[in-house]
Amino acid sequence: MSRGERSRIRTFVNGLDENLSGGIPKGNIILVSGAAGTMKSSLAYYILHQNAVKEGIKALYISLEQNKPSLMRQMDYLHMPGNPEDLVEVLDLGEIRLQAQSGGWFDTFRFAVEESKKRINYDILVIDSLGALELIAKFEQPREEIFRLFEWLRSTEVTTFMIAEMPVGQYQYYGSGDTDFLADGIIHLKMVEVGEIEVQRRLRVVKMRETDHSSSYFSFYFKEGTFYVTRAITDF
Repeated sequence: MSRGERSRIRTFVNGLDENLSGGIPKGNIILVSGAAGTMKSSLAYYILHQNAVKEGIKALYISLEQNKPSLMRQMDYLHMPGNPEDLVEVLDLGEIRLQAQSGGWFDTFRFAVEESKKRINYDILVIDSLGALELIAKFEQPREEIFRLFEWLRSTEVTTFMIAEMPVGQYQYYGSGDTDFLADGIIHLKMVEVGEIEVQRRLRVVKMRETDHSSSYFSFYFKEGTFYVTRAITDF
């Protein structure tokens, strides 16, 4: 690693890290964007799970849409069981509400995240999802609140993955508000019709600061506990 270059968090997606100069720069905030069914949550959990198992890196997963038992069943089905070596902590909406503080829901959310940092000193954070956080927190001034959220996340120096839901069809944004510009990186997942009956998942690194990478779409699939990307077949 050359002088001034930050160390990186590997995705462990077969074929992707080679396209990211070895991985995602530590401390970056990454949007994982796409429509429903594109495996956004699974990809984000996979990255933190693999880093826990293979690198011993601690992580926190905040699930605001799905309760913890449901999420754990889903990840167990994908061969990513539970809590490897007590390195991964999962908090759902109910557990965060138990830590309710005065000053509004966003302050409660931040308190829960900071308390987990004190407990396990994690280096990877997943927020699932940005849309749910905005809805629950009821931001009165969304642009200012989102900017404040990103500034706070950067101050933690934790590598953060924020899941963002996108509508099906034509769109001009990957997150909401100014998140496309505030994020250090954007990973876009989508479904593509190939031929008349087949549908394939695709992955594209839209941007990644401090990283040379291809902006092309890759075929994206999951097999026997591992995510893969390969050069995409030409659409028909």
